[in-house]
Amino acid sequence: MRFLISLFVSLLLLVNGEIVNGQTSGTTKSNLQLQAESTTSSSDPCYDYNTLDEYWRDTRQDAYQYYGHDDTLVEWSGWYRLYLNGESAQMSEWCVSHVGCGGETGLYLTGSHPTLDDGVVTREVLGNYMWSSQCDNYTSTSIQVKACPGDYYIYEFVKPNISASGPTYCAVVFISSSSDPCYNYESLDRPWRANNESGGNVCDESFSWNGWYRLFYYGMNIQMPETCVSSSSCSTGISLWLNGPHPQIEDGVVTREVCGKYYWGGCCNYKTNPIRVKACPGNYYVYELVNPQIGCSGYCTDVSTISRSISSVSPDIITGSSITSNYDPCNNCNILDNYRRSTLNYGYWYGSTNGLDDTRVEWDGWYRLFINGASAQMPEWCFNYMSCGGYSSLYLGGSHPRLEDGVVTREVYGSRYDQCSRYRSEPIQVKACPGNYYVYKFTRPTLSIPAPVYCTVPFSTIIIDPCYTYTSLDEPWRATDNYIYTNNYYYGMCDYNVEWNGWYRMFYNGQKTQMPESCVSYGMCGTYFPLSLNGPHPQLEDGVVLRQVCLSVSGCCDYRSHPIRVKACPGNYYVYEFVKPMFCGAYCAEPCAELNCTEDEWCGEKNGVYGCLCYENQTISDSFDFSESCESSSGSMSVSRCQLFEAGFPADVLHLNDPSCRGTVRNGRVEFHFDNDEHICGTNLLANGTHFIYSNYILGTPRSEGLISREKILKLSFSCAYPQTQTLSMNVEINPLESIVHKTLPAGEGRYQVRMIPYEDDEFTRPFTGRVDAELDQKMNVEVRVEGVDSRQFALVMDTCWATPENDPDYSLRWDLILTECPNPNDDTVELLQNGVSTSSRFSFRMFIFTANSTKLYLHCAVHLCLLSSNRCSTDCNSEHQWRERRSLDFHDSASISLGPLMLSEGNTDKWVPQQVNVSEASRLCASLMLLLAPLMSSLTLF
Repeated sequence: MRFLISLFVSLLLLVNGEIVNGQTSGTTKSNLQLQAESTTSSSDPCYDYNTLDEYWRDTRQDAYQYYGHDDTLVEWSGWYRLYLNGESAQMSEWCVSHVGCGGETGLYLTGSHPTLDDGVVTREVLGNYMWSSQCDNYTSTSIQVKACPGDYYIYEFVKPNISASGPTYCAVVFISSSSDPCYNYESLDRPWRANNESGGNVCDESFSWNGWYRLFYYGMNIQMPETCVSSSSCSTGISLWLNGPHPQIEDGVVTREVCGKYYWGGCCNYKTNPIRVKACPGNYYVYELVNPQIGCSGYCTDVSTISRSISSVSPDIITGSSITSNYDPCNNCNILDNYRRSTLNYGYWYGSTNGLDDTRVEWDGWYRLFINGASAQMPEWCFNYMSCGGYSSLYLGGSHPRLEDGVVTREVYGSRYDQCSRYRSEPIQVKACPGNYYVYKFTRPTLSIPAPVYCTVPFSTIIIDPCYTYTSLDEPWRATDNYIYTNNYYYGMCDYNVEWNGWYRMFYNGQKTQMPESCVSYGMCGTYFPLSLNGPHPQLEDGVVLRQVCLSVSGCCDYRSHPIRVKACPGNYYVYEFVKPMFCGAYCAEPCAELNCTEDEWCGEKNGVYGCLCYENQTISDSFDFSESCESSSGSMSVSRCQLFEAGFPADVLHLNDPSCRGTVRNGRVEFHFDNDEHICGTNLLANGTHFIYSNYILGTPRSEGLISREKILKLSFSCAYPQTQTLSMNVEINPLESIVHKTLPAGEGRYQVRMIPYEDDEFTRPFTGRVDAELDQKMNVEVRVEGVDSRQFALVMDTCWATPENDPDYSLRWDLILTECPNPNDDTVELLQNGVSTSSRFSFRMFIFTANSTKLYLHCAVHLCLLSSNRCSTDCNSEHQWRERRSLDFHDSASISLGPLMLSEGNTDKWVPQQVNVSEASRLCASLMLLLAPLMSSLTLF
C-alpha cells in the first residue's frame, strides 16, 4: 500500500512538470528538488533509491559540446542509481583528462567500488578540471556507496563542496557480454601500431570501436604495453598504454586505466577512458577498446610481447559475398556501394577516418564500384589529405585498361596526409567491361599500411557537350589580383561550402576568363587558399581531360586538391567540372591569362575590364601607333593594343566595316586584313583614272548597357592606291669585273688574294664574261674565294655582303645581302650556299636595282680567315643564337672586297620612270626595293 501511495504522488508531480529523472526543467536549478522513486518498502537503499539517467554525465561524451551543468545547484536527497540512456551505469573510478561529465569539473571515486559483503562504505571524491590534463586537482565531499544484488551500485550523492567551477558526478557504463569475449572478438592485425613505429597521426577517436579485440602483429600474438611509450610512436600523436599489469585467467574481466604521453610531461600526463581486459586460454588477451577522449591518440602494441598464435578460434570478420569465378567477371561481380569510399568524402581532413579499414574485409572475387547507386571507378591519381573513409587512401598506379586489353594487373599505392605514393599495397586485377564500367579483383591490402581503403571516384559518361550546357560563373572576387582583405572588406570565400553540380564557364564582369596555370600567392582570389591548375589547358582536339588542382601556402603547389575535368571549346574558351575542394579555398580566375601581354605591356584593370596597358616609358600617340601595308588587291593595318585599351577600346570590340571581320592580336598589336577574295570585309573600290583605291576603316564601340550611351566611338580610316600601269622587268648590263684583294699573312707566311666572281649557272662553272642582258629578279650567283693559303688549315668566312648604287662601300644608301654570316632576313631571295667550310664561300640573290634614279650596282663583302682546327668556322643560321662566341679563338685575318659595277642599260631607262620616293638610309628598310608603287593614304577619325 505504501508503494502505491508513493507511486501515485510521484506520478502526480511528474504531470505537474516538476521531476525529470532526478532533476526538473520547469524551474531554476537552485530550486530543484530530487524526489525518491521508491521500489520497495524496505529501508535497504538498494530498494529505495532515485533513478538518475542523464546522458551528459557519460565520460565518453564530448566535453566541449556538453557542459554547463553544475551539481552544486541540485538539492540532493537520498540514494541514487545511475543509468546512461537506459543502461545501468556506475561512477567512474578513474580520472579522464579533459572530461567534465556535463560540467567543467568531473567528479570520480578515488577507490574501487565495494563488494556485496562490504555493505555501505564511504569513498573520497576527487575532481578533474576539464581544461587541464592533470588529475586529482580538487577534493570534493565524500559520499557513501553500496553494492546491490543484480550487479549494480547506489550512491548517496551530496552537494559537492569544491573550489572548482561546475562540478558534476561522472558516470560510466560497462555492457555485460552475453558470451565469453575470448571466443567472440575481432582480430586487429595492425603492425603499424607497434611501439617501434614512428611518424603518422592515426587517431583512434575517429574509429568506430565496437566490442572486444585481439591484437596481432603479422599473424602473431601481441599485447598492449604496460610501461610508458614515447610520444609519436605507434603511428599516432599520443601513444596509449595500460597503466597496470595484464590480468590472470582467474581474474576474469578487469578494468585498466589507459595512459598517454605527449611531447612534454610525464609518462601518464594524459589519461583517457579506461578499458576492460581479459586473459584467455592460449596465452593471449582481449581488449574492449573504446574511443579515446584526448587529442590524436592511438592504442599501442608492444613488440617485445610477440608470440606465435596457437589458437584455433575463428574470429568474427567482415566478409563479402561469394561468387562463381568461372564466368566473365563483368557479368558475375559483387556490388560495392559505399559513399564513404568516395574521394569527395571530406568529413575528415587530417588523416582521421570514417571507420573503414579494408584489411578487415574478407575479399572474395570481383567487385563493381558505385557511389549512392551511380557508377564509379578507382582513381588513377592522388591528392593531399585524400581519406576515402579510412586513413590511407588506395588508388591505381596506372590507367584503366581498354576492352581489348582483357584482365590486366595494376599496382596499388596509398597516400598519407600530404604524401602521395607513401605506401605500396598488393597489386590487383582490373577489367574493362561493355557498358563503360570496370570490375576489380580486390585483395587484402598490405597490413603495414594504416587503415587502408580502396577509393572510388564518380564516373559519368558525358552525353551532352559541356561546351553548350554549362553554368556561367561570373564572380569578380575570384580574380588572381583580388586580396582576401581589400578596401576594408574581408572576403574569406570558401568553395568547400558550394554545392557544385556540372560544368562551369568563368567570366569576369562579362569578360571571358580562365583558371590560372601557374601558382597564385596565398590570400589572393578572395580566399586564404587560392586554387589553380597544375598544367596547361587542353586543346580542342584533346576533348575532356583531367587536371590536377594546386593550392599554394608558403611555396608553389604545396598541396593538391581534388582534380577536375576541363574541356576546350570552339570560340576560344574553357569549361570546368568543378567539385568541392579538399580545403577551404576557391577556384581562381585569371583575367590576364588569355591576353598574353608582351614585355612592353602589363596586364591591369580599367573601368572594370582587364587588358594590356602600356608601360610609362612608351610614347602614346593620337593615332595609336598605326601602320599600313598594301599588296595586290589586299590591305592590312595594325594598331597598338595597349594604346587602344588605355583609350577605352579593348581589342575584342574592334572590327572593320563588316562587323564579322575582327582583329587578330599579334605581338602586342591588333592586326586587321582585307582582300578581294574571301575577306572583302566591307571594302570599297574606287578608280580615279590613274589608280585603283581600296578603302576601309576600323570601328570600335565601347561596351555599354542601356538605351543610350555617351561614350566615344573609334573610327580609323585607311586606304590603298595601286597604279593602273607598271613595269615588272628590264634589261641590265653587267660588267663582271673580277675584284682582287691582295693581303700579306701575319708572321711573314706569304701573300694571299681574295676574289669575288659572279656566275651565270648554279654549278658555278660559267663566270660572267663580256656584255650580259640580265632581267630584273634573275638569279645571280656570287663566289668569294681566297688563294694563297693552306686549304687544310683555313676557311674563308663572309661576315657581311651588301650592295650600293655608288662604288663606295661606305655609301649611305645600301642594301644588305649577308648579315653576321647569314642571309638578310628581310630579303628572302638571298641563299647562303656555303660559308666557313673551305677557302671559297658562295651565295645567290635575285637581281634588283635601287629605285633612287641609280643605274649602277656595286657588291661589297667583308670576309675573314678562320682556323679549321677550332671547329667554329661555320654558323648555323637556323639557330636563334647565330653570332659566334669567343671569336678570338678562330679569327685569323680579315679583308674587304668589292665587285662592280652592275650597269643598267641606257636603252631601257625610259621604260620605267618611278615616282620620286624618299629612301631611308636604314640598311633594312624593305620599302627602298619595292617595284610595286603603293602609296598609302591614311586618315584618323575619332568621334
